[in-house]
Amino acid sequence: MLVLFFKEIKYFFITPIGYIILGIFWTFNTLLFIVIQNDYNFFQKSFIDFNEFFTITPWMLIVLIPIIVMRSFSEEFQSGTIDLLISKPISLINILWSKFFGCLFLFILSISPSIINIIYVFQFSSPDSQVDFQVIIGSYFGLLLLGSNFISLCLPISIIFKNQITVFIASSFICFLQYFLFNQLSVLSNSGFLYELILNIGSQEHYSKFISGVMPIIDIGYFVGLDVLLMGVSLFFLNKSRHQ
Repeated sequence: MLVLFFKEIKYFFITPIGYIILGIFWTFNTLLFIVIQNDYNFFQKSFIDFNEFFTITPWMLIVLIPIIVMRSFSEEFQSGTIDLLISKPISLINILWSKFFGCLFLFILSISPSIINIIYVFQFSSPDSQVDFQVIIGSYFGLLLLGSNFISLCLPISIIFKNQITVFIASSFICFLQYFLFNQLSVLSNSGFLYELILNIGSQEHYSKFISGVMPIIDIGYFVGLDVLLMGVSLFFLNKSRHQ
């Protein structure tokens, strides 16, 4: 399982594309939140507020995570190594979890430099500034759960479609719908019960709890449960492809 985990990471950096993607993502983050004057720039505020960083980052992940995941299985199918992989003395579910945690590690690596940006902003804050570290920690934890959710959404798509560009487009679209659609649909409901039901199907409502400094068990359970469910979907399609 560890071999497949490191293989997933190695494949991402085996070509310059991996470095270019991370470089663009890190540069865009730095420009948006520190360098360029705009509403999201940390230094444009009269007080330290990282809420907008954690609000806008999920929209970047809708592009970043499909790029990370798109070659996970589609590359195996295109190169013909999927048969060799499945024939190894390792269960399909372990193959899936190896891919999942490999992608999760790459995602964590992608967002890690943002911590440097936050530390950099702290250097310019006044000594009496009040910083709620609980909110920052909770927000990063929520971002981690949301990222894992997007990865588990993209993995079955990488199994279904064999073309990486198709996987990227379909994955970005599905992640966008899962994060954004249900919030918009909920406002169309005249029933309070249906409003809450539809709202809580999407991940945006659950993620918003974390960036407000709250880490409810029920919202953690939502992300973990959805990951497990989607991994089951991936297992179904992977098992189906083995018999084709």
